[in-house]
Amino acid sequence: MYLGRLVVTLFSAVLLLYANSFVMKRRRRELGLYNILGLEKRHTARLMVWETLYCAAAAIVGGLAAGVLLSKLVLLLLLQLSHLPVEYGFEISLSGMADTAALFGFLFLLTLVWNLFGLLRSRPVELLHSASAGEREPRTRRLLVVLGAVTLGAGYATALTVEDPFTALAYFFLAVALVMVGTYCLFTAGSIALLKHLRNSPRYYYQPKHFTAVAGLLYRMKQNAVGLANICILSTMVLVTVSTTVSLYAGLEGALERMYPYDVDVVQSLDEVPPEQETTLNEDTLERVQAAAADAGRKVELLQWSTPGDTVGYYTGNTFTLVAQEGVSTEIRLLTADDYGRLTGHTVDLEPEEVLVQAENLDLPDTFYIEDLPFHIAGTIMDFPRYNSSILISGQTAQLFLVVADETVVSAISDRDASRVHREFRVQVDLDGTEEEKLAFVDPLLAADANDVYSVISHQDNAVDLYTMYGGFLFLGVFLGLLFLLSTVLIIYYKQISEGYEDQRRYQIMQQVGMSPREVRSSIRSQVLLVFFLPLVTAGIHVAAAFPMLCKLLELFNLFDVRLFALCAAGTLLVFCAIYALVYGLTTRTYSRIVGGQ
Repeated sequence: MYLGRLVVTLFSAVLLLYANSFVMKRRRRELGLYNILGLEKRHTARLMVWETLYCAAAAIVGGLAAGVLLSKLVLLLLLQLSHLPVEYGFEISLSGMADTAALFGFLFLLTLVWNLFGLLRSRPVELLHSASAGEREPRTRRLLVVLGAVTLGAGYATALTVEDPFTALAYFFLAVALVMVGTYCLFTAGSIALLKHLRNSPRYYYQPKHFTAVAGLLYRMKQNAVGLANICILSTMVLVTVSTTVSLYAGLEGALERMYPYDVDVVQSLDEVPPEQETTLNEDTLERVQAAAADAGRKVELLQWSTPGDTVGYYTGNTFTLVAQEGVSTEIRLLTADDYGRLTGHTVDLEPEEVLVQAENLDLPDTFYIEDLPFHIAGTIMDFPRYNSSILISGQTAQLFLVVADETVVSAISDRDASRVHREFRVQVDLDGTEEEKLAFVDPLLAADANDVYSVISHQDNAVDLYTMYGGFLFLGVFLGLLFLLSTVLIIYYKQISEGYEDQRRYQIMQQVGMSPREVRSSIRSQVLLVFFLPLVTAGIHVAAAFPMLCKLLELFNLFDVRLFALCAAGTLLVFCAIYALVYGLTTRTYSRIVGGQ
């Protein structure tokens, strides 16, 4: 939420400064006329000060009033998404109001200083004739086109070739930076090259609806390019932010089942327990779980226990070493044949050097080694018992599940490096009752553990935490998505309205020399279509190229459902396109009305 607040602050400044630049650009002739009529610059400056004060007072007071009225509704939405209880009552954050007022007061002061600085540097004659100032035809900067293509290609290649989640996390911001640089370069130089290419195509260019649009855009592309690039980047941000947070929230139940498949998981560490005391300690832990269930009046629907071991191996060649070195980091989980048979119902008989294997992101030969111990793959297991895990982000890039003959094999592996092989006694329990009753079961179980002998992992308890976090993600994602969308719409609106006033005289001349109103409207649609949908298409390409990297990043939050993310991304794109098309229709109508096309 703090990072979200910083983003909102940044975009508030950008939007206010952008809107101010549009307004002042439209007022240049007015300010020049004031000077010609006898007002000195100090009088005009005083006028600007009073205008800024009135605007700031209206915006800040009105904004705070609207914020207070909507704050309870927004809070209820956040609590609903986070599955948190609703507390009745209404509170107003005076510190929040003071911070908001201070922020926008500073931003309005900043716009005033900028406007006064521009007024002091201006000349009346220049202000009066600013609307008729022409633009030179921009040059095609081939070097900038090549730089844009290279940086954009490098960003795409980084996103498309990423292999694991942690590599994706390490290179994500590099890929974003490369794509942003490439976007600005290609829109700045590539758009000019594209328009010149269209101009050199007689079949396309020498048509009334294309001639005026291409010629007008070409001479204004220097100032258009940055705006189009901003629209493209903001559109990409909307699509990525909303689609990822929606997919995380939609896939939360699946993530909970993967991370916490049982209602309660009791974990007893055996790392420092003498072998002769293990059996007694394990039986005592199991009795405590059963006693806690009896005291809570809960019916145990599933009760199973095992003594798994786990370690981290670094795979090179055909050997896993238990010390850090170059290679693929692999989480190795060990289970004896007895435990495997009791948990799954599949009886297996293995020799000391035989193992059953289930490998993820790992290709093993028929015979491999853990340190100097050889193991031969006797079969493949597809139903390795699931274990609760309180870790949200896994630190391994591959997983290996092994069913070994007996405890002597586990001990033999542990003897190679006891500090890296961890053994534990785990009891998994599923209970009857409601979610609240299952959650209440954990408290007496923890109270029975006076000496902190074991740890308790609860599905329901972690569900509360994850819904809080993922609900916050979704709330912030939708909020920032709306902010980015608003920024996109306002930039498009101000850009098209500004160009409408600039094109007004040109289209009047075209109509005077014989261009019909229908041809004017056709030319306007051609120009606005090119300006509108070039950034949208480019944003869609950006998201498609980033899709593999985003999938890997979502795996850090236990979202492995690529189909779900693809559906969320497609749905977000469709909704965004619908809103984008609506803005296109409204802007085209306003633009046409300004230039006199209808």
